[in-house]
Amino acid sequence: MFSVCVGADLPTVQWHVTETGVTASLRGLSAVDDRVIWASGSDATVIRSTDAGQTWTSCGPTNHGDLEFRCVHAFDDQHACVASAGTPAVLLRTVDGGKTWTETYRASSPAAFFDAMSFWDSKRGIAFSDPVEGKLLVVKTDDGGRSWTSVSDQLPEAREGEAAFAASNSSLCVGDSGRLWFGTGGAKSDSSRLYFRSEWNGQWSTASTPIPSSPTSGIFSITTLKPQKKNPQSSIVICVGGDYRVSEPSPVTGCISHDGGVSWRVMQTQPGGFRSALIVTPPNSVLSGNLIAVGPEGTDISNDGDHWRAISSTGFHALATGDTEVFACGSEGRFGRLTLANP
Repeated sequence: MFSVCVGADLPTVQWHVTETGVTASLRGLSAVDDRVIWASGSDATVIRSTDAGQTWTSCGPTNHGDLEFRCVHAFDDQHACVASAGTPAVLLRTVDGGKTWTETYRASSPAAFFDAMSFWDSKRGIAFSDPVEGKLLVVKTDDGGRSWTSVSDQLPEAREGEAAFAASNSSLCVGDSGRLWFGTGGAKSDSSRLYFRSEWNGQWSTASTPIPSSPTSGIFSITTLKPQKKNPQSSIVICVGGDYRVSEPSPVTGCISHDGGVSWRVMQTQPGGFRSALIVTPPNSVLSGNLIAVGPEGTDISNDGDHWRAISSTGFHALATGDTEVFACGSEGRFGRLTLANP
């Protein structure tokens, strides 16, 4: 474990890293509260804990080969949905803690590849995939994942080579009243692209961000700094990413928007390298009201989304928050919980 004092007004913290009993690369993480946590990843892995990550139960589907389930969203200790990154691109749902799974959506095109999935509440959710026939495949549910419907016809045309990244199930962010943002890369360009919508049936828009785009770089994670209530134009939206190749330093690893995602600039002090996941800490956590970003090579913190500093050399792929806890998962089945350091 690694700890560092990140400022006079912040406690000294550390990652408490434990094993989960699996060796899969875990890239999906969903915390219902401080005790019920689901994680998913390579080799059709889905695992579940009901004691804050102390013990885990393997509960992945047994009839989907070695698909990578990089997206998971849990409603409670029994109900959850997962999405696959790869072919076939499928969405599955369980109502019995993973003992059985029902396939609720299967993309007909081999080009489909689910990158992220999120829910506004227990009924309404959305998932998006790499482009199919010239547009990103976007599907929605209004019944808790029992069925899904494509809304791709509402989106603009994709750029040549455009795709998203299924590194952490966080390249998609949802807000109040149907607002959402998701980011891409893939296309060779000096800028990556953000898609956003300001209400349930609102028109989709796009914006260019200063994170360079290529087959290995772009936007990997998005969050909002404060709740989206009345005016989306006042929202602070934050993106992190870069180039996931360790051998290729990322010149831009984060950018920020103060107008709901319309215009963007590079952060004043960026995270220290490629970052795949980003979250706002819970109000009652050890780092209340701050932001945490992680990547395979380290962890950073910010209290405004614009100025970042390293707090750990421990790296993870994905993040999630409970009622008060901050959790992470990563390679070789690793699981982490952010804790106060010993005095």
